[in-house]
Amino acid sequence: MKKFSFTLATIAATLVTAQVSAVQWVRNLDGSTTSGTTGTITLDDWDFVGPQGRQADSFAPWGGQFGNGAIDTMGKAYCLANPTLCGIGQIQHVITSGPDGITPDARANILDDFRPDTGNFPNANVDSLTTFYLWGYTTAPGSTFNNMMIDLDGDYFIPQEDMLFEWYNGIDYTQVVQAGETRVGSNPDGTYNNSLGFQPYALSDGIGWCGSVIASHPNAHEAMAGQVKFDIAMDVYNRAADGTLSYFSTEVTTDFEMRSFGNIVVDLTDASGTNQFMSAQAVINNTDASVAPQAVGPSTPVGDFSWHNRVSFMGANILPAMNYCGIETAEWISGARGIGVKRYASLRKDLTTQTDCEAAGGVWDYNAFAGYGYILRADGNRYIDFFDETVYGTDPMTVDGEGDGFPDTADNCSDIANPTQQDTDGDQIGNACDADFNNDNFVNSLDIGLFKAMFFATGDVEGDLNGDNIVNSLDLGLFKSKFFNTPGPSGLVRP
Repeated sequence: MKKFSFTLATIAATLVTAQVSAVQWVRNLDGSTTSGTTGTITLDDWDFVGPQGRQADSFAPWGGQFGNGAIDTMGKAYCLANPTLCGIGQIQHVITSGPDGITPDARANILDDFRPDTGNFPNANVDSLTTFYLWGYTTAPGSTFNNMMIDLDGDYFIPQEDMLFEWYNGIDYTQVVQAGETRVGSNPDGTYNNSLGFQPYALSDGIGWCGSVIASHPNAHEAMAGQVKFDIAMDVYNRAADGTLSYFSTEVTTDFEMRSFGNIVVDLTDASGTNQFMSAQAVINNTDASVAPQAVGPSTPVGDFSWHNRVSFMGANILPAMNYCGIETAEWISGARGIGVKRYASLRKDLTTQTDCEAAGGVWDYNAFAGYGYILRADGNRYIDFFDETVYGTDPMTVDGEGDGFPDTADNCSDIANPTQQDTDGDQIGNACDADFNNDNFVNSLDIGLFKAMFFATGDVEGDLNGDNIVNSLDLGLFKSKFFNTPGPSGLVRP
């Protein structure tokens, strides 16, 4: 635990950012276990507090066990098939989306990872970019975290075999040119293959906590965040000019931590004096990327419903100078190599000598890139596969209070039945809820003249408040009822 946890050195500091006090979790590296690399890895947690008051240094199941403990005796398959019998309140899965052009991360200068044919990538957009040492690798769409079980305390349990990472072998480069600047460097925007390729995969189950249990509902459109920890391996390949891959090494990090909240900064200096500086910021679940990242409470306005179940996550660490005992997969032993192949099935963390490891059928191995820092960063979408309705109630994303066939969360007038969803002015507030004809966000005398001008007009007209394609006395009564009120409510527009 201590070797790779932010609890190694915790400094609580009051930082005034958007009037929110945050805690910084700082891990200090003295070089003794990192081949001489020194520096810090810092997490600013934005003051996010998880279920049961847990913070960024807490991963163990609340109360000492996941769910009611049945998963330990009955197994994962049983609990996935019978979640309520195992004390599981919800099951989710996440799929990465790849770069979408939206990121709050600072641009970065990325080097070319040994390639002789092209230059570096200055001022790179780091949306969905994984950084390793001074190099960059775009997180491809399609990485999946399946069967993410969450108990009623908010504990995560994610089976090792259900954390599936895509291949990392290229960078989708877009240079960020700010106002008043000119483009630098010789590389045009585009997709570039790197010399190194990485196949990441989990070597243990994932544990941690999920903030969805402190929201009004697991599927509410509210700010949520969480974190998981697991052992991770990366099989590293060299890529020749003709695309041929040759296996080079396997790099292992124990207790790798990923979070969907906070800022993280890696500031390291290796034994040669080279500075490794990288940073990333997660966009809180369900949150518009333009909203201040410190807005992390469940009641925080988070943007319209196009952001519902959008997620972002990141994790940082440094490859330690360590020996480890890996148990190889049958596929690897048979001679398979390349994309999708995993060298190790598990780690034997209880075996700490080469003799004991090999006696148990393991391989005594070592990190070839010890002292190199890295950040894994991705955006994606969350899907809820199951929630216990007896505990959490009806899915708020499906409630249709006025019965017009549109859930309130996707209804442009959520308190008046308007099955046509007519919205003449296109402001995402339906005519049935919108008598604000001059769009000043208030219905008053200034709208009267505009309404009179539309009287007896037919077709798609703003003044047609009852949806019968004519503005007449029936609409006049509706107009009067909305006087001195704001337009709405609409499930498509943030209050």
